[in-house]
Amino acid sequence: MDDILGRVLAVSGSQMSAEVTADRFAEASIRIGSMIKVRSADLDVVGAISAAELDSTARIHLNVDLLGEISPSEEGLAQFHRGVSCYPIPGSPVRAATSADLTTVYTRPATSNVSVGSLYHDVGRPAFVLIDELLAKNFAVLGATGSGKSCAVTLMLSAVLADHPNAHIIVLDPHNEYANAFGERAELFNVDNLLLPLWLLDFEEAVGVLVRGGTVQDQETQAIILKDAIIRARRRHWSDATTSITVDAPLPFAAADLLRFIDEAMGKLDNPNTSAPYLRLRTRLESLRTDRRYAFLFSDSVAIRDTLSRIVGRLLRIPVDGKPLTIIDLSGVPSEITDVVVSLVCRLTFNFALWSDRQRLPPILLVCEEAHRYVPASEPIGFGATSRAITRIAREGRKYGVSLALISQTPSELSGQVLSQCGTVFAMRLGHYLDQTLTSTAWPDAARGMLEALPTLRTQEAIAFGEGVPLPVRIRFDDLPPERRPRSESAKFSRSWQNDSGNDELLDEGIRCWREQRRKLIVR
Repeated sequence: MDDILGRVLAVSGSQMSAEVTADRFAEASIRIGSMIKVRSADLDVVGAISAAELDSTARIHLNVDLLGEISPSEEGLAQFHRGVSCYPIPGSPVRAATSADLTTVYTRPATSNVSVGSLYHDVGRPAFVLIDELLAKNFAVLGATGSGKSCAVTLMLSAVLADHPNAHIIVLDPHNEYANAFGERAELFNVDNLLLPLWLLDFEEAVGVLVRGGTVQDQETQAIILKDAIIRARRRHWSDATTSITVDAPLPFAAADLLRFIDEAMGKLDNPNTSAPYLRLRTRLESLRTDRRYAFLFSDSVAIRDTLSRIVGRLLRIPVDGKPLTIIDLSGVPSEITDVVVSLVCRLTFNFALWSDRQRLPPILLVCEEAHRYVPASEPIGFGATSRAITRIAREGRKYGVSLALISQTPSELSGQVLSQCGTVFAMRLGHYLDQTLTSTAWPDAARGMLEALPTLRTQEAIAFGEGVPLPVRIRFDDLPPERRPRSESAKFSRSWQNDSGNDELLDEGIRCWREQRRKLIVR
């Protein structure tokens, strides 16, 4: 037949090699990324060209990633299915996929989905993600700085929110990027209005905040003193439940209670020379109470108020009340306790889902920017409680309706255990070979040929694979309007340095905000 390009040479797993003549290759206008098909039994096996090489006889050898099959349905209509059940045999004719074939392969899925961009090799065809598969089984967006990660995340979340206005999404935003992107649809928390009182911390988190200085032995002693003080403080106000009160129970107490019990324990010492750990712990607690950067931890420093229900409700958007998104701006949180705050948010989210009625609790998506900071590949790096909290959600969250979106520009520094729990990956431009190697461990065999394109992807381009996309594909994310873009653009040096825009007012304002530990509100 005149539409035959060449013949199959070999088939192995999800890869196939074929040989075509150079003139037929040119006539068919096929290139890297183009789709070809091979008849096998009563169906067509389709694949994407991943590499082409010209030999000395003017014939072209193709490497092809096998993606799936086109077969007739019971109604007689063509349907595409991922995976290959009936492999082609060497010598079988290879043909270019027709427009009808491409329509069948890339047709809009029947399950809940949203369009997020277009296909790289055919910009006229939209690229879809499957909402339930994407969100229920965790996903990751990986890419070097400047590759368009934040815009891609904003685009996907906006597309989901457009069709699902009663979503429940929490975004951990370390650089105050996302507030302007979602406007009135988001409830924004920062150091000025965040309420995570000290009594919400479990013991490990409390140690991470309050125990500082001294030798290792001294810190261990401080931890023991703190544990006893916390238990006594919780029991003081919840004496009717002493049998179930532990150091980690989320029962309110005041910071003043801790000081009182530390002082009482110190007063019982036989040797005053052993009071150093008590004094160090007390001094740390007192200094934090008067530091406005830590005000969100000490909002209940005097009065005892059981605000757990209100805190969880605002955090998880229960009820939604027109704002399906919670953005926690971590940029103003002191760096020494940022990990503790992230640990607390993740733990609260998971524990509430764990103990709630699964039939009534709506699913929750937790978006973790710069995930490598909180779940690092090396265990000694970072705060252990944060890593364990996120890892637990990655492993067990699906059972309780809590899923993760991990965003990272250095996947080689991200825990491989957590990344392996992501059912869908959007791999954007990655230049470093360690990042490429780590990402390739999650790569399906059917998309191995796409791996070589990672260093050369343009901004807004990604290779998407996994449960949340109909098949592995290279896509270009849609453009976002300027007013909906996250504030993550690089500085425009060439434009800014044309004028002398700095003045005394800029200096005074910057110094004032610095001293007051307040960020200037930016309105677009």
